[in-house]
Amino acid sequence: MICAASKGFLTLADCGNPALTACSHCGRPMCTAHLSPAGGFSMCYDCAATQPAHGQEQRQGGEEYDESWAHGYRASYYSSTGYRPSSTYDSSDARSFDERQGEGFDEDNEPGGFDQS
Repeated sequence: MICAASKGFLTLADCGNPALTACSHCGRPMCTAHLSPAGGFSMCYDCAATQPAHGQEQRQGGEEYDESWAHGYRASYYSSTGYRPSSTYDSSDARSFDERQGEGFDEDNEPGGFDQS
């Protein structure tokens, strides 16, 4: 089984690691990297972020980075803004990365910089 956790903020990607256990709260398969120490390593970060102990308050300086807080912030951001990241893309999404041909554009040979227009 593959870990069901998603990585990222504006765009999400599947974890892809093998799952070793399931979250005790939601039951999704998880790898050890996506189990929260705050949940006793039995709960995924997404579920741990919904627990009252984590809330949505900003962590104060001096404390270690809290992955559960980051997942809670992501969920809060999505619900408050209506933003929904896409994890599927089609060929039209990738067109801007296609090599430009016949436009006379060659960024490696163009003079200038930020201060020149």
